[in-house]
Amino acid sequence: MRLPLIAACFTAACALALPAAAQTNPLQQRPGAAAPSAPARAAPAITAAAPAAETTKPKRARSEAQLKNDNRLRACGAEWRANKPELTKKGYNWIRYSTECRKRLAARGQ
Repeated sequence: MRLPLIAACFTAACALALPAAAQTNPLQQRPGAAAPSAPARAAPAITAAAPAAETTKPKRARSEAQLKNDNRLRACGAEWRANKPELTKKGYNWIRYSTECRKRLAARGQ
């Protein structure tokens, strides 16, 4: 029984506490008000950025195995682009083809 009374008091207190401008939709044009010619934009905040060289660690060099895999992936991509119409007719998609192609090239030692 007290809950509806508390809710009504809370709603009334909120309505009195908020100014009239906060209760209206700022995107809705008020009757009799002139339309703004262009929306006002706030100036970007200027922040002091820390030097990137001091905060980031240097990248670790890629291993030999990673470089070989990169080269295999590039070669498979070139094969896929050259033969895509035939491969898609056979039911291949890029994921399936790249997996099989990289295995094939790795077995060859590339």
